[in-house]
Amino acid sequence: MDFQKRINYQGDLKPFLQQVCSDFGIGEYSTYEIVPIGYEDFDLSVGTDKGKYLVKVFRSLRGEAECKRYVGMMESVLKAGVSHPLLFESNQGYLYEISNNGLTDRLCVMQYIEGKNFYELQSTPTVKEKKFIIKQAALINEININPSHLYDQWAITNFLEEYEKKGKYLDKEDRAIIELMIERYNSLSIDDLPHCFVHGDILKGNTMRDKGGDIYILDFAVANYYPRIQELAVILCDLFFDAGNPEEFPENYDLALSEYQKYVSLTEDELIKLPDYVKLAHTMHILLPSWEKAANGNDSSENEYFLRMGRTGLRYLNKIWG
Repeated sequence: MDFQKRINYQGDLKPFLQQVCSDFGIGEYSTYEIVPIGYEDFDLSVGTDKGKYLVKVFRSLRGEAECKRYVGMMESVLKAGVSHPLLFESNQGYLYEISNNGLTDRLCVMQYIEGKNFYELQSTPTVKEKKFIIKQAALINEININPSHLYDQWAITNFLEEYEKKGKYLDKEDRAIIELMIERYNSLSIDDLPHCFVHGDILKGNTMRDKGGDIYILDFAVANYYPRIQELAVILCDLFFDAGNPEEFPENYDLALSEYQKYVSLTEDELIKLPDYVKLAHTMHILLPSWEKAANGNDSSENEYFLRMGRTGLRYLNKIWG
């Protein structure tokens, strides 16, 4: 996959990155490596004589307002004490623009975390790490911001709309099981649930363990003002779910609830509806990867991973919860 096609600049990256390093004051450029994770932006680890940095070049489809939104949320998250990589400031501020041949790219520069995310590690967090991750989720959900809404096709709240557009790409068996979720979704009265600022994408690929064992929460690109339980549902469908050992899930579910409620009290309505919300999180991990595979030819290991997790997770939860 040519990740550079996600941005406007298609030339040699060396002069591009030399300018970035100079304007951010992070040292003299020496090397770069592409970070081949995710569906959206163009991420690079960049080495200079001062160290290593993460340069996130926003995909060309993101307009100026969306990029400002993203960087502004990262500032709020860091201010709230969430474990997130630090931002570096350029002569333009945290959000930086660079133009070539009449086309503009926008980017930011962050602390480079030496480590691996849990998708790369192919593992689930330890109990201690799970407790820390849940604390981070609670910190995020208590941030008093309501950013302009950004449509995210993977979001649980967009299930019905996405099913209408992409349900035709499901195989017969998946379609039969997902059709049963339509009634479940309609019964949730989502607009009546407590809402707050939600990361919405705390998955294995966005949760990193550094070489010292510290945990970082990454990628607030699709954070929105959502039903509060959406945060837990997304965490529970991936970071706290092992497709190879699904029988461990009930214990992880109980841990997530008990830890979260040390910081944020859930309503009785939220506690009743969370199981169906977790099912819907798995449902989205069947629907979207199936579409990616059939319509876009996406046969990447990451896409196959989500498809497997979604299929295994939804069927297991139907078995234990009905």
